[in-house]
Amino acid sequence: MRRAARLILISGDEGLEAQLSSWLERAGVQVCERFPSLQALITHWHALEADPPDLVLVDLNLPDYQGLDAFAEVKVRAINIPVVALIDRSEAMLGPHLLQMGTADYLLRDALSAPLLEHVVQRAWERQRVQNNLSEYLQELYASEARFRAILQHYPDGLLILDAEGRILMANEEAQRLLGYAEAHLVGQPLEAFVQEETPGFVRALRAPGSSRLRLRIIPCEEDDPCQLVLLRPLTEAEQQERFASNASETLPEVILEALDEAVLVVDEVGRVVYANRTARTLLGEPHRQITGRPLNGMLTALMPGERFDRMMSWLELHGGIWQGIRRLESRSGSVQTFQVQLRLLSEPIFGMVIVLRPVVGEVPIG
Repeated sequence: MRRAARLILISGDEGLEAQLSSWLERAGVQVCERFPSLQALITHWHALEADPPDLVLVDLNLPDYQGLDAFAEVKVRAINIPVVALIDRSEAMLGPHLLQMGTADYLLRDALSAPLLEHVVQRAWERQRVQNNLSEYLQELYASEARFRAILQHYPDGLLILDAEGRILMANEEAQRLLGYAEAHLVGQPLEAFVQEETPGFVRALRAPGSSRLRLRIIPCEEDDPCQLVLLRPLTEAEQQERFASNASETLPEVILEALDEAVLVVDEVGRVVYANRTARTLLGEPHRQITGRPLNGMLTALMPGERFDRMMSWLELHGGIWQGIRRLESRSGSVQTFQVQLRLLSEPIFGMVIVLRPVVGEVPIG
């Protein structure tokens, strides 16, 4: 043994008690108290609480209590002390029940020996020591976590902790206010369910009043920790004005194009569609993400002048960059309609072409 363990022995069998005491003392285990019955232990238990033993060895065949009842009466008092039980071989079926009730181990009386007793007692003591150390560590960890959460909760900016999959593990009070949800609703959900990225580093809160814009910063945790710390902060007045002016200048042309009744397509220098307004998307019967990136020649036929896009570009360069005419165009869906077509060449630094299609009502000669 690493040190002399203090043990309480409870047994009404004087011969067994003497044999056990002799073996334990030779093994370096100090038998500090001996009780012939459970009632004797109960009577003196309050005095033992001031200096509790390291182990309790109890014979479950006592004058006043037997079997599982005897063990339960001991364990309810020795909650944090390992208890080793002695049972008859005829009571071997009690072993699994004793383990479920919290015994450190159990021994059969007719199989007792000094080496076995020493091994079982030492193992029970070491196991309890490890459990006690683990319990202390967990208490310190919980206290540390509580302090950490208290710091996060009182942090002036919004703070979120995300797991490896981007789900929210924790949200402080400011983050809950900025996102418009209580922590119970946020936890377990992906961050994208509550914010929409507008530009790198800036998001819009989907539920917060006024769809408020927020600055977002993601800080990775340590290398062996896959979590992420997300900082949320409302924009200052100057940042809001700057972003409003920037967004207005960027989106105003698109807003105007979306409101036009004419179908407008914008293609790049190699003839790929980079923009289609609402009317064009309706005409082509496809969403914007399925239109952009496709070649113009594969979408509309009979666009003139020139059958190939590079010839159209060359023709426009030679004729002032603009061409207008009436054409019947067949869409990808197979529908045919007459349009007044205008092609306008874009100059550097944005090189490409704008195509405007205005529906024509009635019969118009095709030139």
